[in-house]
Amino acid sequence: MHKEIIVNKKIIGHNQPTYIIAEIGINHNGSMDIAKQLIEESAKAGVDAVKFQKRTAESIMLESKINKNPIGYLSKSINDISTDQPKYGSWSYPDIRVELTEDNFRELQEFSNKCGVEFFASPWDEESLDFLLSMNINIIKIPSVEITNYHFLEKFSRTKLPIILSTGTADIYDIDKALSILSQGDSEVILLQCTSAYPSKYNEIDLNVIKTFLKKYKNIIGYSGHEPGIHVPVASVAMGARVVEKHVTLNKKMNGTDHAASIDMSELSEMVKSIREVEIALGTEIKQKYDSEGPLISVLGKCLVTTKEIKAGDIIDATMITTKGPFEGIPASKYYDILGKKITKNKTRDQTLIEEDFK
Repeated sequence: MHKEIIVNKKIIGHNQPTYIIAEIGINHNGSMDIAKQLIEESAKAGVDAVKFQKRTAESIMLESKINKNPIGYLSKSINDISTDQPKYGSWSYPDIRVELTEDNFRELQEFSNKCGVEFFASPWDEESLDFLLSMNINIIKIPSVEITNYHFLEKFSRTKLPIILSTGTADIYDIDKALSILSQGDSEVILLQCTSAYPSKYNEIDLNVIKTFLKKYKNIIGYSGHEPGIHVPVASVAMGARVVEKHVTLNKKMNGTDHAASIDMSELSEMVKSIREVEIALGTEIKQKYDSEGPLISVLGKCLVTTKEIKAGDIIDATMITTKGPFEGIPASKYYDILGKKITKNKTRDQTLIEEDFK
């Protein structure tokens, strides 16, 4: 049986509601106002958690490679969409304009608490990891691209926090190696199927990998998506994902690295609603009839009906009966039970048979 993990009183597990994460990432564009709007609107949409990204430029990139004049215009508000966005991958990285301060992170954590959603982040370097741990966060995520950074994984393994491991950029060998390293500590690992392309192509998403993960690992399995729309993450829940993460924005036309590969707040609300409906619809593994199906059966169901005049004492054969609606009398399922029986009453053609006709 796959394990259950508790994150600040919420249980994540196979028989639990899907843990839904709004990946704000760096779609705040370095603005605290936008960041708070994203948190507030995500909370209204019904997510369980909001996730940011924390990086220290000098720790992840050679100083000589850090562009002090980053390329690409960043929208200042939800309606600031006047400038064409550069193609994904052509923005400066790291873009120091979108890096929030440590005080910013503390303020956003407090704001998230007030909004009733879990706040956490994915650190891209050891300094950022240490800082997030100092904030007493309840869960943490390893960025996909760090899955083969074994020294960094060792540090994650010692956090004693639930760890989300996204598997974009990795094959099964990389995943096995990463899980082996992370298992050295006391942290539980949630494994997300992911393709780290922005946006992802549908023929490269491979939702069936979720089934592979469920068979191969005892970890809780989830899905992190970068494709357009909401139908793929909803489908992932039907396949067994119990954590879903999706990049969110206030406006997909805003200028910034990840806005175009995100869903907006109306889509986020619809995704949460659809996931909750699918969870209910998954129901039980026991096939059963429901009382609610009765009206359809009463109108469209079939019963046994005579095809000709029948006399009391006749033995019923296949030429004497057929099945017709409405559903009243002896049900069609009793057809073979009635064959060979002696009828005790006279019947006219096209008349419903009832149990009393054979007593």
